[in-house]
Amino acid sequence: MEQIKGTIRSIRYTDPKNGYTVCDLKTGNNTHVTLVGIMPMLAEGENIVANGEYVSHPDYGRQFKVEQCERNIPTLEEEIIQYLSSGIIKGLGKSTAKNIVEKFKDKTFEIFQFEPIRLAEVKGITPEKALIFGQAFIEHENMRNIMMFMQKYGVSSDIAAKIWNKFGNYAENEVKQNPYRLAEPDIGLDFSVCDRIALAQGIDPNSLERLKSALLYVLTSETAKGHTYLPKKELIRLGAKLVKVPEELLDNAFDALLLEEMIFVEKQYPDRVYSEEMLRAERYIARKLAVLNQKRDDYWVKELDILIKDYESEHGVFLDSIQKEAVKCALTNRVCIITGGPGTGKTTIIRTLIEILNGKGLSVVLAAPTGRAAKRVSETSGYEARTIHRLLEVGYSIEDNEKPYFMRNEDNPLLADVIIIDEASMIDIVMMEALMRAFPWEAGLILVGDSDQLPSVGPGKVLSDIIESKAFPVVKLKTIFRQTEESNIITNAHLINQGNMPAVNEEEGDFFFIPRLNGKDVINCIIDLYTNHIPERFGIDPKDIQVISPMRKGDTGVWNLNSVLQQILNPEREDKPQKLFGNTIFRLGDRVMQIRNDYALPWTMIDKDGTVSEGLGVYNGDMGIIIDIDLKSELVTVRFDDNRICEYRFDRLENLEHAFAATVHKSQGTEFPAVIIPLLGVPKSLACRNLLYTAVTRARKLVVLVGSPAIMEEMIKNTNERERYSGLKERLM
Repeated sequence: MEQIKGTIRSIRYTDPKNGYTVCDLKTGNNTHVTLVGIMPMLAEGENIVANGEYVSHPDYGRQFKVEQCERNIPTLEEEIIQYLSSGIIKGLGKSTAKNIVEKFKDKTFEIFQFEPIRLAEVKGITPEKALIFGQAFIEHENMRNIMMFMQKYGVSSDIAAKIWNKFGNYAENEVKQNPYRLAEPDIGLDFSVCDRIALAQGIDPNSLERLKSALLYVLTSETAKGHTYLPKKELIRLGAKLVKVPEELLDNAFDALLLEEMIFVEKQYPDRVYSEEMLRAERYIARKLAVLNQKRDDYWVKELDILIKDYESEHGVFLDSIQKEAVKCALTNRVCIITGGPGTGKTTIIRTLIEILNGKGLSVVLAAPTGRAAKRVSETSGYEARTIHRLLEVGYSIEDNEKPYFMRNEDNPLLADVIIIDEASMIDIVMMEALMRAFPWEAGLILVGDSDQLPSVGPGKVLSDIIESKAFPVVKLKTIFRQTEESNIITNAHLINQGNMPAVNEEEGDFFFIPRLNGKDVINCIIDLYTNHIPERFGIDPKDIQVISPMRKGDTGVWNLNSVLQQILNPEREDKPQKLFGNTIFRLGDRVMQIRNDYALPWTMIDKDGTVSEGLGVYNGDMGIIIDIDLKSELVTVRFDDNRICEYRFDRLENLEHAFAATVHKSQGTEFPAVIIPLLGVPKSLACRNLLYTAVTRARKLVVLVGSPAIMEEMIKNTNERERYSGLKERLM
């Protein structure tokens, strides 16, 4: 590794996310060298010592690739002037910087840091401005220090910025005192990095703080995997594995966390360890549903047979006995669950319920967990559906750093007589708690969904817990209505759900299996299907084709498939602007997905009649197309599938990922005209029936599976889906 010293003369490019910088360095012998690498918050005029090696770039020639970088405060007057006027202090230009340096010489930085009021001795600087300059200087230095400190441990600049935003000028000191705080959800740093920092600071490997942090990290991590609690033995086992200490050493840490009320155990369930959030959610949902679980006392409930008959006659529809049972159940009970697979008439029942309830003067709200699910049920039912997030209305707490919260709550409940939630299997425990807190005490709740699909992406298994508790009226739809002689998709979905092999490759059919036994062949087949076979044979536009993979990693995981499909479907062109963010290239025309809830992101939407509406919030799983990339304004514009248009600053692109291919979990609640499903290299933890069933039911017109017949057979036979620890069922019983 070589070492190079010099002064930063100019900065050509800096990525705000990871601190990747391209700059010009003037060395001691007056030669100029191009530096590239992770060098956060560099400023023109400062002196640095960089370690790395010279490399040859095919387009830009010889460069010095930086592996480590240390900065030194500028000492020469010219360098100090350049540094102060480089933009690190807003409103401080070169002429003012020159006047300051002429006045204070080599004491300039001391003045900024310890006696900023003296800057007012310089002509043109008021006392107020002097203090502002001093504060800005201190903040910049402290922010830079925390970024340089975190860089030593491979932490990106965006994470370092989160640390700065949380702790301010005391960030570096706070991190050194307790690095494990960085693993908390608001920062989200991996425990291994926190542990590496702590051990480097000399913390005892068996210290109580280390072991407590390990247990908290495990509990939080397992919540992200879908659990609402962990058995104590499992928590201790995973914690000991994480920090590589004997399990018995964690008992004291566990007891300490209990005393500090950072974890919770109940008398009736002494083996279950909860976080405060998960325990509160389960308890509240159980209490609220128990109160709501009553019969309706409306006078017209006694006339349901007549009402249903009149509805059938007026609308020219026929409801079978189970559908009628579902309608009666929903209209006679304040809580009702209607579940069934594809084509069993769930949407028909929703339409029927809304018509009858509206006819009796009752207000009905229709909602779904995601934007795509809401759009689909709106299109199929003919009634407007909103997302649960939009239904609950997002607000912001000024007192708590503008933290988002739902404006609809116990003090400001929803205004509706009946609330119908479609795709209820997607509701996680946190969303359900928020809904229940805003739910009117006198209203009725109808949950509609497919209990055989995958559980929610978030923690819990709300729908299945409610059903399995047997405490609430449930109607399971069995008759398949939505099928034709030409379509096997729905029939095959039910065959899979029953543990039987689907009928594939029928002439003029819509359900195909193409055997391919290695990753390269699977990928080549998917490309051919996407670009040639499906558009030509079935007349389906490529934009209406969705690849759905069981996993993220591997040759046929979404990460690799998205990279491959982007090159094929939206290749680089001179007239297509693009933005490199981390290891991802976002390009005009790319299909993308929001990967986490962002309650604060503004959107606009233009309806068919030209009406413009505005709002806030884009949510996990929302999909859309990049319609503009403005390199000057540093903005990426996305039009989502429900026609909302959002602008993303370049430093917020971490919330987006490509969606040419999506995981089965991310595709829940969504339907596509054509679906391609790769089945190769599926991990055992994901090779289960409900995952394949969920993937197949995403298609309306065409399903093509590509991969190993043995894996398909294994998935159909395997009903042992990954266990989720959830206590809601027992609380409801």
